[in-house]
Amino acid sequence: MPFSDIVAVSGLLLTLTTFMFNLAWPRLHEALDLDEKQLGPLARKRSRTKVMNVLFGCALPLTVAFMALFYVNLPAAVRIMSTSTLDLWDFDVDRTLYGLVVVALLVFALFNLGLALKLVGKWQRLH
Repeated sequence: MPFSDIVAVSGLLLTLTTFMFNLAWPRLHEALDLDEKQLGPLARKRSRTKVMNVLFGCALPLTVAFMALFYVNLPAAVRIMSTSTLDLWDFDVDRTLYGLVVVALLVFALFNLGLALKLVGKWQRLH
């Protein structure tokens, strides 16, 4: 498979996972905005259940997806960075775009991990 095809597939996978994130964002945002000072054990239990459903249904799957994509693409990115030289005027666009896609995967993985950790903290504060 030519390198340009690998860049295209990696970009497509990044696009799809980002699309999934955009679909999940309203649920993530709603769970993070739940009031922690609710009165009554039933209301707190419903909120805890909602937070856990969003954590296991949205945040963790997205985190795992972005981390898996990053991990799969990391060896090639390291190989590219170790064999390439920095040249501002004469650079390989495919290799540069591939490096940027891998960096974007890392950023999204870390962001989703942060969201998952915030949801765990929210769940603990609802006890």
